[in-house]
Amino acid sequence: MEEISLILPCGGKSSRFSGKPKWLKTCPNGNLMIIECLLGLNLDNVSCLYVTFVKEHITKYLKNDDLNKLFSNINKKIIFTFLDDFTSSQSETVFETISINNIKGAIFIKDCDNFYEFKIEKGNYCCFLEVNKENEVDELYNKGFLEVNQLNEIINICDKKIISNKICIGGYSFNSSEIFCKYYNYCKNIDLDNNELYLTHVIFKCILENIKFNAKKVVKYLDWGTEKQWNKYKNKFKTLFVDIDGTLFYNTGEHFSPGWGNNKPIIKNINKLREMYENNQTQIILTTARNKDYEDITKKQLEENNVPYHDIIFNLLHCKRYLINDYADSNKYPSAVAINLKRDSDNLVDFF
Repeated sequence: MEEISLILPCGGKSSRFSGKPKWLKTCPNGNLMIIECLLGLNLDNVSCLYVTFVKEHITKYLKNDDLNKLFSNINKKIIFTFLDDFTSSQSETVFETISINNIKGAIFIKDCDNFYEFKIEKGNYCCFLEVNKENEVDELYNKGFLEVNQLNEIINICDKKIISNKICIGGYSFNSSEIFCKYYNYCKNIDLDNNELYLTHVIFKCILENIKFNAKKVVKYLDWGTEKQWNKYKNKFKTLFVDIDGTLFYNTGEHFSPGWGNNKPIIKNINKLREMYENNQTQIILTTARNKDYEDITKKQLEENNVPYHDIIFNLLHCKRYLINDYADSNKYPSAVAINLKRDSDNLVDFF
């Protein structure tokens, strides 16, 4: 295993998000953003994960014990650093993390507000995504960009200025922490136009000093950098409560022919449900007034007709149903939507 330190800096104010700091936002699958952002990474070469917070955020929102629980599924040594005050930039947070913990050797710096799949390896490089039809990215004006030569070496890199179709996606690797600290200290004394020292500034200075940096492509990139992007991501997910009889199978009853378990499928509705299930962004809870005694018959019927679902609720009353749900900034209004299909109709596709 290569001795690479993974640094996850969370020392900013999260000013682009309302309420809790962004790293504490809850993903649709229940993970907090700070955990979800790590799950696409192959950490085989990582020896230790350093996570840096501001004390104010921890004391206001968490207990120290909660941090250990949060990261319990990350099978790496983890060291938490607590800063007394907010830093002026991500670069400063990284520098403070290195200084406080006396980190030596190779480092990889990961943004907490996105997801991508990538195997961390030692080297001087920047992770990027190529913007095209398959990889549409919002708010390009907020991104970092890089240009490369024919050898895939970075020849230019900057923030907030579109110079290519390759965006930096929050993965920065340095062969040694000493390189980072040396050029961070140089850059922090420069009078910058926007007064924020980006990691791209540090890398650009390294390039000017003939230290080569390569570009490495990632896949399956998800951007959560602003509240608008975060809400757009969350809005892709749905939990569906879907009635069985009259919606997925032509309506019948326990005492009427053809009876529960023998009624014919409504193919178009099942196909639409399967399409939504396969995108891994839809949770399907089937609901039914069928008696629990019919569970085996029902599950056999669902399997035979390839009906996807995550769970089933039996024994509902044969009556009008209400869904009551809370809404807030983290779960925008309306947080509950009702769809009424005419019994045995096959137009579920019209509503999604």
